[in-house]
Amino acid sequence: YPMKQIRPDYYDHFSCTADQCPITCCQEWKISVDDHTNNCWKKLAPPTDTIPAKTRLSAYTTFKDGTRVIALDQNHRCPFLSENKLCKLVLEHGDQVLSETCQIFPRETHTFDTHEEQSLMPCCPAVIDLWRNCETLHFPKVSDLCSPAASDALLFSLRSRLIALIQRPDRTPSQALMECFYILRELYHQDNWDAGTLEDYFSEQTLSELHEAVLSAVPALEDTIIEDNEILQDLAVNYQKEGLYQSYLTPVLAQAEKLADAYGTAALSDQWKNFNHVWEEFHPLLKNVLANELFSDLLIPGGNLESMIIQMQWLALEYAAVRQSLFLTWLEHGNEKLPYENVRDYLVIIMRMTGYDEDDIYEYLENSFEELVWEWGYFALVVC
Repeated sequence: YPMKQIRPDYYDHFSCTADQCPITCCQEWKISVDDHTNNCWKKLAPPTDTIPAKTRLSAYTTFKDGTRVIALDQNHRCPFLSENKLCKLVLEHGDQVLSETCQIFPRETHTFDTHEEQSLMPCCPAVIDLWRNCETLHFPKVSDLCSPAASDALLFSLRSRLIALIQRPDRTPSQALMECFYILRELYHQDNWDAGTLEDYFSEQTLSELHEAVLSAVPALEDTIIEDNEILQDLAVNYQKEGLYQSYLTPVLAQAEKLADAYGTAALSDQWKNFNHVWEEFHPLLKNVLANELFSDLLIPGGNLESMIIQMQWLALEYAAVRQSLFLTWLEHGNEKLPYENVRDYLVIIMRMTGYDEDDIYEYLENSFEELVWEWGYFALVVC
């Protein structure tokens, strides 16, 4: 029997915008070519106007970081991308000639023992546009559709409750993230927890007490600004070296350098507060993005409570980098209104930059922080 497939309510509404896409997926990132596709490409000639001219499609691939990918041109574009932003391969051979990556993007599937989960990734502008037009996203509960093992069922239940917490209208995205991480850490340090424990943690009384505690423990604004500035610069350094995403990174990183001169001034705190008033307009979209990331990445096949904490920390870094990029963009443009297009584009770019595999996430966190699992106070510093 085929595995039961589980997907959010928005999934079937996605449609690629092709040549109308403002940030094409055929530029500035690795496009994997699976073995089956490469074998097929060994027998196919490229479109006649492909530059440079080669005899077979397979000649346009190379190895990067141990993976076979399409070799991009000097402008970091796929050689099969036409001037009007359409795929020459599709025009000449049809969709079936594409590698698996090109065929499925931005769709994502995780295969668990009892079912498959499908979702969309936020590194596509059309996906962000779709979520912007949804009041809220709805995710199926695994327990309603299949019967995983008891330990896995607890983790799926925990994920569902955290998604519901992120989506609460009486929480800002930052507050909800801090509360989610607090609960994860508390469970992580308990030897035994069960469905009753979850009921206690997510009862209205406990959540209300946690919310009040979080509001009273917010770090100093300037400390967050400084830390997030450094996080953004650190995440961007390798992309700067490779000359990727320059039209997005160069202006914000230049502004990040200027920002350091304003540390310790009242003006900086005032600017941050004013920016956050503007940022509030996008809280519904951000909650949709965060809720989707919890559904798609918080609990991965074979995952446990520690891996959920690591994924939550990575999501905090992504959130901080997106917000800091937009704060710097807002400063650069004279504290004017923040256009939706800017928010969408930096969401897409940062999510592409941070689309690491699990092993790479662990390696990054181990190399960048003293402890793999953060203290709650540091998590709060990053996202508050």
